[in-house]
Amino acid sequence: MRVGIIVNPFSGGPKAPLPPGPARVTAVRAIAERTRATIDVVSTSGPGHAAELAQRFVARECSRVVVCGGDGTINEAAGPLIGTGVALGIVPSGSGDGLARGLGLWQPAHAAIECAIEGGVGPMDVGYLGDRHFLNIAGVGFDAAVADVFNKRSKRGHAGYLRDSLIGVWSYRSRAYSVEVEGERLEGPRFVVAFANCREYGNGLVLVPNADPTDGLLDMVMVAGGSTLRQFWRARRLSWRRLAPAEGVRRGRITEASISGAALQCHVDGQPFETAGTLRVRIEAGAINVAGISP
Repeated sequence: MRVGIIVNPFSGGPKAPLPPGPARVTAVRAIAERTRATIDVVSTSGPGHAAELAQRFVARECSRVVVCGGDGTINEAAGPLIGTGVALGIVPSGSGDGLARGLGLWQPAHAAIECAIEGGVGPMDVGYLGDRHFLNIAGVGFDAAVADVFNKRSKRGHAGYLRDSLIGVWSYRSRAYSVEVEGERLEGPRFVVAFANCREYGNGLVLVPNADPTDGLLDMVMVAGGSTLRQFWRARRLSWRRLAPAEGVRRGRITEASISGAALQCHVDGQPFETAGTLRVRIEAGAINVAGISP
């Protein structure tokens, strides 16, 4: 079995499960060489490079592409694998590792590498926000604004994400969107419109506790606009009785939707972008194979 391994040497910062810099590449190679696979370990050099490397591994007919990094790096590398049958292996080494946690793959580095290379493989759904894919969560609104600020930080981690969220909620102003879902059009200001394939943003910040990335459905969470104090009150559902009804919070399981607005601040798996007009939301069931998921 031939396995390509992509390492983001600096994701997650100094508290990541693996040491930063060239030492991370060395550590990953040393663990991977204990397996029975023929391995090729490469390092990313910047944004977008993981996708290029993954495409090369697909062209070389690797049976798996293992990614050591955070949700953003995994998202990049997953793109060229969708629909190919080449399996994605996940070695969490990011700031929040929401995808790995949601899939039950968050574990010590040596165990994660062994699972990514030799573990069983099963299909997983892939969501789309416009033409951008996501494996974990995509959103429009406040969570995208926080992702934008967080990605610009020199130091990351749970404390930084929490700080950016608490500061941001005071200054964020909800925008008006038109959301079409299940034959219904919903107009008005929204604090956030999120679409979850897995359960959490990362670091235990759970959005949908019962999300299933293999059920062919996305979990939509839409929070209405309102005052800062009202948003804090609604946010209690992130830590207490998460699925209980709450004023201004709408949940549903969907296969497709659309969201329109004059300005759309968005993210896919924590990677922010801005656009305008209409974005179609959809899911492709079982579109990518992932190591560690039971078929």
